[in-house]
Amino acid sequence: MYQKVLLEDLKEDGRLLVEALERNRFPITAAVWHDYPEAQWRLVIVSTAVDSIGPMAAYSRVQRALQSVEPSELTLSDISLLSPRSQEFQNLRSLVSAPGRHGPGRTREVVFEDAYVYRM
Repeated sequence: MYQKVLLEDLKEDGRLLVEALERNRFPITAAVWHDYPEAQWRLVIVSTAVDSIGPMAAYSRVQRALQSVEPSELTLSDISLLSPRSQEFQNLRSLVSAPGRHGPGRTREVVFEDAYVYRM
């Protein structure tokens, strides 16, 4: 089976972005690289900001933080913002915390076959 590799530069850019968002008090429930079978690796950031200020304003804050870290590879088109109440996040959380995997909770940089978790 063919597997797409998550580049080290993207992992580092993602880590820097998550840290920049935290410094700017952007609420993060989860941050995970996920390999979507039908697409590509996506940095999924789950935040209550999606609900409180709306998706467009939340993406604007992410874009400003992204520009501040001057990433080598990561672009806004590689990022998906989700509400913690969304079904997509519930599905992703179930996938990452499935039997045989690390359970829910605050996690720092854990690698699964189809995910790279900064925080869950």
